[in-house]
Amino acid sequence: MFFIGIFGVENKDKYLGAYSNAVCPSCGGMASYRVHKSYTYLHVFFIPTFRWNIRYYVKASCCGSLYELSPAAGKRFEKNPGAEIAAEDLRRVDYRPPFKHCPNCRVDVPDEYSFCPYCGGRL
Repeated sequence: MFFIGIFGVENKDKYLGAYSNAVCPSCGGMASYRVHKSYTYLHVFFIPTFRWNIRYYVKASCCGSLYELSPAAGKRFEKNPGAEIAAEDLRRVDYRPPFKHCPNCRVDVPDEYSFCPYCGGRL
């Protein structure tokens, strides 16, 4: 937070809700998405007056992957928490290339394996 007398600039992360019964683009498992809105705002006497750098983020519950949601889909979800989130609205933010994710036992497995060493399932 940055203060200049009665003005200030602050970052905010706001939880918007959850979206259930989605297929995760990373691991292919059934997941629920936790949707967050992140922005920076100017406030006068602690009243927000102007917002910028607005971004929407989605975190998958199955493998913990983080995605940036398109602004149009984010605004749609913010107005109506039941709005659909399609796979083409998501852009992957974090990458974990040295591991594959087992859809059966939900464990990270080194990339060189074709089968999970814990449950024997195909990766």
